Amino acid sequence: MRVMTSIPIRGLALAAVVFVAACGSDPVAPPGIQPQITNNTDAFAFQITNLNSVTGTYDYTWQNTGTLARVTHSTNAGATGTATLVLRDAVGTQVYSGALATTGQPVSSPAGVAGAWTVRLVFTGYSNTQVNFAVAKQ
Repeated sequence: MRVMTSIPIRGLALAAVVFVAACGSDPVAPPGIQPQITNNTDAFAFQITNLNSVTGTYDYTWQNTGTLARVTHSTNAGATGTATLVLRDAVGTQVYSGALATTGQPVSSPAGVAGAWTVRLVFTGYSNTQVNFAVAKQ
């Protein structure tokens, strides 16, 4: 007797494989850390709470159709350790690097190349109750 697998089950199996593969391409946050990220063309936003002595580097690909970006950050005072935001344009040129301070609205400089930019967040022994930043096409 031949057992036939229905097409919906095959489809679900394929979808599960694709989902697992897609999950592997995202940066992995440390245990207990779940950032809220909005990653749209020309607008990237990141928010996270209750960091406790986190060390790590996290890269995100962001589509910028422009050549400049405005960086806005608002982080709670009283942080310990360091948190640095670095932007690289579509060809890998660093166009911004700065510590996540209490407030700020700098513009990336020099101008970069439009396309897939890299948003890099580097934590070194960083503790804080809240981190917020956004990057938008200028």
